[in-house]
Amino acid sequence: MNLRLGVFLLMIVSTAGKAQNFEIFSADLNTTLNNSNSVGLKNATININLPLKLKRGVLTNSVLFSRYYLDYNTDETMNTETIESFKTLKYTLGYFTKINDTWGFKTNISPTVSSNFESGITMEDFFLNGSLAFIKTGKKGNLHLGLVYNTGFGTNKAMPIISYSRKVNSVFSYMLGMPITKIEYSINSTDNATFYLKPKGFYSNISDNLIINTDEKAEKVKYKSIQTGVNYSHSIDEFWKLSLDAGYQFSTKYELLNNHESIYEFKTKNNFFVGFDLKYDLLKNKKN
Repeated sequence: MNLRLGVFLLMIVSTAGKAQNFEIFSADLNTTLNNSNSVGLKNATININLPLKLKRGVLTNSVLFSRYYLDYNTDETMNTETIESFKTLKYTLGYFTKINDTWGFKTNISPTVSSNFESGITMEDFFLNGSLAFIKTGKKGNLHLGLVYNTGFGTNKAMPIISYSRKVNSVFSYMLGMPITKIEYSINSTDNATFYLKPKGFYSNISDNLIINTDEKAEKVKYKSIQTGVNYSHSIDEFWKLSLDAGYQFSTKYELLNNHESIYEFKTKNNFFVGFDLKYDLLKNKKN
């Protein structure tokens, strides 16, 4: 990394307050394995985060770019050429503050552009994601309550945040609830394993409406599923971390929509998936 850039990033993130894991940069690739007569999905994502310590609370700025590749390994009668690739660009402004000794407040707003971009950018390509959550810190664990609207989950509806997290000891912790459940185990100082259950998908605009059955127009695509798997991560050095993902994807549904109503559903099957990601955590070993 360029020395001046490294110093600049260190000056910014050092204002984030107490020591914590904060991923400045991450890149990941996730793909379902080939399955006959079923639509497959490949997803590549790059995410950059920068925190800023305020007098009261922490402000975060994030930029995410994601690309989705769809493999129509099915006997579809329609021309799927224009809906084989979708791109998402999202900016997130987040804020966290403590209300008192036991309660915290966390919120974010995420203007998002997501489309196949066959005819440039239109207002239909824009979505507004966001979340609002209250966190109660107890002696044994934390309670999270709130709402999230995230088209990255493959839905255009708000979802509840209801979860309980606890660090049992120095090697074992867990989070139970929704939308994400996970169990984390620290194997040693450099290796960790996480078992999880989470939603996976995307919701995007079709910039040139796709004609279905000569009289219906598809305006949006919605791909949603649930993934359960294990993530194995290894710290390469003080800041870089490499992770491998493997698991099973089920309850997959891929639809074309008109006015939020499904007008066509593609064939999908439960399937195995694999993935890997690379992360850069500038605060990993930073002390107070």
